Amino acid sequence: MKQTFDFERFTPPVLNENILRRELEKRTERRRTILLTIAGALFQAVFILLGLLCWYTVPTFTLACIGFAIVSMVGSGVITIVYAQKGGANHGPVS
Repeated sequence: MKQTFDFERFTPPVLNENILRRELEKRTERRRTILLTIAGALFQAVFILLGLLCWYTVPTFTLACIGFAIVSMVGSGVITIVYAQKGGANHGPVS
């Protein structure tokens, strides 16, 4: 079996409980973010399909549903861009 780290030439990396907990929190946050993104996309798809279902009976409701889905997509895109630019870690007060 090939060793991934040569302990005889270099000192091993420093690990402690805080580093491991931080990594676990990052993974949990990443998992929650992915689930929230999927839930948002499904929510928008439901509104589009609901609007298309009511196409012939209530055309204004169709426009409202599709308009809401478009506004929601734009808002989600803006939030994604801001989140990506800040690096995902926002633990302090909003400035």
